[in-house]
Amino acid sequence: MKKATFLALFVIMLTLLVGGISAQEPVELVYWSMWNETEGQAMAIQAWIDAFEAENPNITINAVWNGRQNQTLVRTALAGGTVIDLVDQDADQIAGGLMLEGMGVALNDYLETPALDEDVPLKDVFLPGTLELFELEGNIYLFPYIYNTVQFWYDKRIFEEVGVEVPQTWDEFLVVNEKLREGGYEAIAAEGNEPGYSSFYLANMVARMKGPGFVLASVEDKTGEMWRDPVYLESSQMLRQLWDRGDIPEVTLGYVWPQGQQTLAFGEAAMELVGSWLPIELANSVDPDFQWGGFNFPAVEGGEGSVTDVQALLLSFMIMKDSEHPDEAFEFLRFIMTAENQQMMADESLVGVTRVGVPWAAAIADAQTAAGNAEILYGDVDGVASQYPEFLSAVLWVNYSDLWTGQTTPEEFVEAMATDSADYWASKE
Repeated sequence: MKKATFLALFVIMLTLLVGGISAQEPVELVYWSMWNETEGQAMAIQAWIDAFEAENPNITINAVWNGRQNQTLVRTALAGGTVIDLVDQDADQIAGGLMLEGMGVALNDYLETPALDEDVPLKDVFLPGTLELFELEGNIYLFPYIYNTVQFWYDKRIFEEVGVEVPQTWDEFLVVNEKLREGGYEAIAAEGNEPGYSSFYLANMVARMKGPGFVLASVEDKTGEMWRDPVYLESSQMLRQLWDRGDIPEVTLGYVWPQGQQTLAFGEAAMELVGSWLPIELANSVDPDFQWGGFNFPAVEGGEGSVTDVQALLLSFMIMKDSEHPDEAFEFLRFIMTAENQQMMADESLVGVTRVGVPWAAAIADAQTAAGNAEILYGDVDGVASQYPEFLSAVLWVNYSDLWTGQTTPEEFVEAMATDSADYWASKE
């Protein structure tokens, strides 16, 4: 009798135990990514997924590696009824597309939950400014995990050979360029008529002269009159000066990416204004003794912006609003923000990451210094890419490309921007 009673109790306890386990119903998260499966970033993310699934056996993450057309493919899939829980993309792109269209889940409350490996709210483990850069009406929708700075990237050996120091001001920058040319080098590498790269000059020049946010405010001025502010004529003249002096060689106009950066890799050019992804892209092209350095866009005399202000191009995740499992999706995001997991991404992919205190690769050490010293961050084209992507492609890039290639003068650029901006906004009324 006692044996029967014991067996009955054992069966009940086993049933309760099994019932408790089965209460964690299987969850499948669908994640669409901007990476190609063979890229280092994708392999690091897949390692995150494998480790997360091992710790959470009821959760499966199915990754779809779409490459750079991810956001376009996501839109098509959503229109066809496909449910996607999580996406990633360049933050400016995803903010200017999916976020502005209300497709994301606000993360504010989630970010108040504790970090997994530190007794602080999760929001406190991010490098300053990264979470807030794409804040919309007080809400945070993007979860940044890779951090690129826009700086002049150069070979320290060339600077040493020619006998120049990193310039702090625009006037010093012009002197450095002259000495580099006298030393037999092309001072500046560039990517031909590629507005995504050439507009780094516009964003940073104006940010140094008027402070971050001025270009964005100019776009938002529906009269177009802000484009007649003297800063645009002066910055346009500064840009053309680089061409007229030969600091940017004329042959650059015929380059198609990545021809410009290859001149840096081959020791023909000394530096390029670009994101901190450059040392990674050129890792197999430069010689083993190449010594990477990066310096911030120089200060302009009398300018309101600080040389420590940084143009930051982040990569971010976003949880889709139609996800049936936002809690589980965020648990994955919380998991990837441990110092261990962020270090793995930094080490395996040689990229900057958004976790405080995680060392970046030696080749981009100057990017980490810039990120750590930055008090103000601004996005692609001073935030225009994320807030007004249609204006960027239809108005700004059209006119700026003509200025960059010398088809219009600085005066003509200013007038075209003022007129075309007013016409653009009038067409929206």
